[in-house]
Amino acid sequence: MLTKKSVILNFFVFYIAWWAMLISNWKGNPIIGWAVFALALAIHFFRVSINKKKDLKEVVIIAALGILLDTALAKSGILTFHNSFSSTIPPLWLMGIWVLFATTISYTFILLRNKIPAQVVVGGFFAPVSYITGAKFGLLSFYQPLSTYYIIHGACWVVFFPLCFYISKKLKGF
Repeated sequence: MLTKKSVILNFFVFYIAWWAMLISNWKGNPIIGWAVFALALAIHFFRVSINKKKDLKEVVIIAALGILLDTALAKSGILTFHNSFSSTIPPLWLMGIWVLFATTISYTFILLRNKIPAQVVVGGFFAPVSYITGAKFGLLSFYQPLSTYYIIHGACWVVFFPLCFYISKKLKGF
């Protein structure tokens, strides 16, 4: 059963793990980020998850689509990844963040379920901001001018974020 406690726990675990992945890679010590990542997934699947099998499917599908989105944005020149094995394939730490993000759709963002206008606003505004944070740490860069980047990346998330909820609903039936 979904509880307020599990929603709050999911939010804080994601938030802490997101920062750990970002900062540890910025500092050149990614092992710390991956340790927090592993702990975050353990907490999600053993303390938060209502249905581990369905959550695992949701995480795999949404993370894979997110990684494909970032790859497409990089191939189009909207994003450029630094310190990666390729400037157009997201680095491992960002792939990890995609996995973490996918754990939030049915929990942290539960209040947005069935509220497509809110999903559009939240996705279109906040997702590009998170990448700007990564750029401030020198882990990636984005197309200039900033307004063009923001419009294109935001437009992608106007579609992608509601798609995440659609996938979740189809997998979980609610």
